[in-house]
Amino acid sequence: MKLLILTLFLTISAQAQTVADVARQERERRAHLKTTTVIAAEGVRNATTVNTPPAGEPKPVAPDKKTPAPAVTAPTPGRVQPPDPVKDWTERAEKLRKKIQDLQDEETTLQLQVNQLTNQFFAPVADQNSKDQAQARLGEAQNRLTAVQAELDQTKKTLDAMQLQGPPKG
Repeated sequence: MKLLILTLFLTISAQAQTVADVARQERERRAHLKTTTVIAAEGVRNATTVNTPPAGEPKPVAPDKKTPAPAVTAPTPGRVQPPDPVKDWTERAEKLRKKIQDLQDEETTLQLQVNQLTNQFFAPVADQNSKDQAQARLGEAQNRLTAVQAELDQTKKTLDAMQLQGPPKG
């Protein structure tokens, strides 16, 4: 009886690892997919979104299903699609968020540098030359920190104003 329970337990754990590996591989595959929009015809209002693997990777094919190839038509020459204002707004907002994150990282780095230079300046066993150098670098770091904080505040205000206004309608 114990052997049966042990065998069941081992097969269940082996299947669980396999399922977890398959799920992990599927997440990785989906993370590398590129989304493209396929327009079937000029008069068709519905667009289909197709996920395609990056170049160099084979397309996964389900063994039970046959998927028809999507119909792709070339855009009409001379006809330019107008830019999507919502997409542009979203991209601008995302760039501002990225800039805010970068500025926050830089602010943290500079604050740590200011703290280190302050410790060097107030070190009890430092000679006067070391203190003078630390003080000069401390002043430069504080000036850069102030500039980064001002830019960070301005970028946050710009993003907040954009979000209050919201994406363009239509």
